Amino acid sequence: MIPTFQYWTDELLRWNASQYDGITTATFHSTEVWTPDLFLINNIGEGSGDLSRVTDVTVTSEGRVAWRQPGLFTSACEVDVSGFPYDKQTCTLEFSSWLYGGAQMDLFNTSTSMDMTAFTPNDQFEVAGSEVWKKETYYSCCPDDPWPSIELHVHLTRRRLFYIINMVVPCLDLLVLNLAAFYIPPDSGERLGFTITVLLSLVVFQQLLTTQLPATSTSTPMLGKFFTATIVLVTISLLITILVLRLSHPSHPSRPLPRWLRLLLLHYMASFFCMSNIAKEWPASGTPRDGRGTHDLLHDNGDTEMKDIGRDTLQEIALTDAANRSLLHRISSKVGNISAHLQRMVDDEEEESEWKMAALVVDRAAMWATAVASIVISLVFLL
Repeated sequence: MIPTFQYWTDELLRWNASQYDGITTATFHSTEVWTPDLFLINNIGEGSGDLSRVTDVTVTSEGRVAWRQPGLFTSACEVDVSGFPYDKQTCTLEFSSWLYGGAQMDLFNTSTSMDMTAFTPNDQFEVAGSEVWKKETYYSCCPDDPWPSIELHVHLTRRRLFYIINMVVPCLDLLVLNLAAFYIPPDSGERLGFTITVLLSLVVFQQLLTTQLPATSTSTPMLGKFFTATIVLVTISLLITILVLRLSHPSHPSRPLPRWLRLLLLHYMASFFCMSNIAKEWPASGTPRDGRGTHDLLHDNGDTEMKDIGRDTLQEIALTDAANRSLLHRISSKVGNISAHLQRMVDDEEEESEWKMAALVVDRAAMWATAVASIVISLVFLL
């Protein structure tokens, strides 16, 4: 309900007060005198947007007419939700005459803002201010006669506390939980379930968000972009977790870690992310810090004397008993097979250890990247 106060001068309603016992004011019903035909131009209500004549008008002896009339109007304004829930809207009410142009009736406003005395507060929006403009429109029917109108601009600001507490804060909590998931050992298998739970929670919050917004495709709310970016980030974290699990459990027989990848992950990135134990164990040369390869570990030089003794003993047995030569050859072949099998086992263990170390470095890099991305997303979409 909007109270409207209209004032105009009617030359036909003047009288000499001295001729009527000093009466200077008179009251008539609004249907008995001429009243301006003001309509709400952007009306979408059931009526035509005019003022129903239910109150009286006050007329002075000088012909000054005052009409104080309440009006109920229904209008529509374009809503831009791109800044939701920090959005600000401006709604416009345009009043003009359908019959009289500027030459017959001109419109003025007594103040530059609306009178908010009778305003009823709203739960979702608060009025930040108002402006009153006079507008003149030229139509093709009468290009020399402008049609004046009065535009009321109401500036609205959304009350954001409800959305901050019930949507923004839980989403930030889920971002922190997504980052905390990297502290769960990937081998335990709990990280996958934990990350999927966070992802599903974000999807539920996004569905709740759509119920709070008008159905429009002209703009995307900022909070919706924040949820979408967060969902993408959690999805990438889930994919990285799968990659880390795959690197930690290579298929057999596994391929050795490429030299460039070993140099990148186990040396430079491990040093950059303060994983000094890995960087010291796997230097840039690509071999362990002790300088001994797998063959040296199996054939330690400390056993040289024992090998020489065993070789001399075999030679003596071979010289004294020629019948055992075939048996010695078979034993030597079996020993060679066992040695080769142990060599392959040690090589596989070293390769698997390299892949696990690489997986740990990738996991640490993903944790820091997720932390930086979470901060950037929060600053870009929430500030």
